Amino acid sequence: MSRKEKDIIVRRRNSLELKERYVEYDGIKFEEIKVQKRRRVGHVATFTVGAIIVLCIALALSLISDGRYGGVGMDTDLSWWSDSVGSTDKTHSSTNTEGTGEDTKKNSETDTDAFVQKGSIYDFDYSLVPNGETPIIPMDLSLSSYGVTYIQNSTGLSPDIQALLDVTLGYDDLEYIATYSAPTVLIIHTHGTEAYSKNGAISYKDNGGELARSSNTDANVVAVGRALGEALRERGINSVHCEIMHDLGGYREAYARAEETIREYLRRYPTIRLVIDLHRDSVIKSTGELVRPVTEIEGESAAQIMCVVGSDYGGEANPKWEANLALALQFREYINSEYGSLCRPVYLKSSTYNQEIAPYSMLIEVGAAGNSLEEALRVCDVMAEAICAALLKK
Repeated sequence: MSRKEKDIIVRRRNSLELKERYVEYDGIKFEEIKVQKRRRVGHVATFTVGAIIVLCIALALSLISDGRYGGVGMDTDLSWWSDSVGSTDKTHSSTNTEGTGEDTKKNSETDTDAFVQKGSIYDFDYSLVPNGETPIIPMDLSLSSYGVTYIQNSTGLSPDIQALLDVTLGYDDLEYIATYSAPTVLIIHTHGTEAYSKNGAISYKDNGGELARSSNTDANVVAVGRALGEALRERGINSVHCEIMHDLGGYREAYARAEETIREYLRRYPTIRLVIDLHRDSVIKSTGELVRPVTEIEGESAAQIMCVVGSDYGGEANPKWEANLALALQFREYINSEYGSLCRPVYLKSSTYNQEIAPYSMLIEVGAAGNSLEEALRVCDVMAEAICAALLKK
């Protein structure tokens, strides 16, 4: 065998040995990769299971602490709403979006009366909004075209809306008590610090707007309760107004504190037949724009209102929810028959909101953070009139 042939054989043998070493090395790396993948999958699975357990515990604690009251706020997320007014989408839902913050800052360089007077209260000129601020959009949220039987329902209950609209409300002694010196209506504020935008504001800054709060009872929803009490008394309905802001000591515990207040007033005044918990809503579009639910009464802008009705669907006893729902439905029917699109659809929820305590209870959202206090005050006479019509039939 020649030397050249021997060199060829040696090179081939070395090449095979090298390939075998590479095959062995690749195999080891492949196994290591598989082990690493299994470890990563195991870590992900462990983390996922742990996260699910934590979420379940948090949910359980939330249900324990908030099942009765449905969370810390009553505010409405408008992410379901079409950007065009008059949407026909009936599949929407509402969620809580409440927080704390400062009052809305008025834009001193603009006057919203200008766009209101253009011909429609819902006209809006985006060019007037200062850079860096978010618009406050006037909208009609009454959904009156859906009819009187339409409600927002976040429960699994299926009430007979027409039957509740037709039922006769009131107590046998209500007419007598209405002329009695003791109060028959209690007005309270679970979230008394809820306030409004400055009159004429068309935009808000990041630290205000939908988060408007104030402890000044001449500027927040307590002022609206004061006006409603006066309007009821003018109609011969003696009322007592509690100006305690139950959310000052903590937003989440506000309903528990309000419950104590309601029970104390009922002990003091057993003649009370109706408890009204006044709030103001906060409605935000998916774009972040603040909504101003508004209509007109006698040519003036007025905040739209909405009744929130608690039920026993969340597990808490509330045997009076259908009577409260009937009152809210008839309240809305009367208002919109007399004043057009002032009242938004009734919102039926699974929490009780302390509505199981008194013979009748109402939770009324008077306007939203985008409205002004002046717009909220303009609906107090209408609310008093509707309450008398629904409960006293006069």
